[in-house]
Amino acid sequence: SSLDSLSNKEIHQISEELNVKVSDVTEMETRLSGSDLTLDPLGDNEEDDYSPISYLQSANLEPSAVLEQKQMGLAQKEGLATALANLDDRSRAIIEARWLNGDDQSTLHELAAQYGVSAERIRQIEAQAMKKMKVAMTQ
Repeated sequence: SSLDSLSNKEIHQISEELNVKVSDVTEMETRLSGSDLTLDPLGDNEEDDYSPISYLQSANLEPSAVLEQKQMGLAQKEGLATALANLDDRSRAIIEARWLNGDDQSTLHELAAQYGVSAERIRQIEAQAMKKMKVAMTQ
């Protein structure tokens, strides 16, 4: 116990006066008695030295990164819309029913019954449509 730490009597007095738990007073004393940590590089050579601040940076919070992500998301949505628009009606309907209906996605067998073809044929149409969309979105 260091000279700066509170005695049990002092901890209980503070606890009663502030109407908080003894454990809260003890926790705060521990926090307040801790030493500060520099976030700057610890040596003279900035390139090689350990720097705690370098581990705190987050690209997610960079305004340019956020803007870039939003623009990419918008471009992908536009690309998807264009790719879907380039499909024939049946292929587009199958892709939408299989992938773009949220939790209400259709099975191959449901679509086969709807279009009067086999489930395998629906799978083939879906695969061809996906290839066309991939090509359209990478251009």
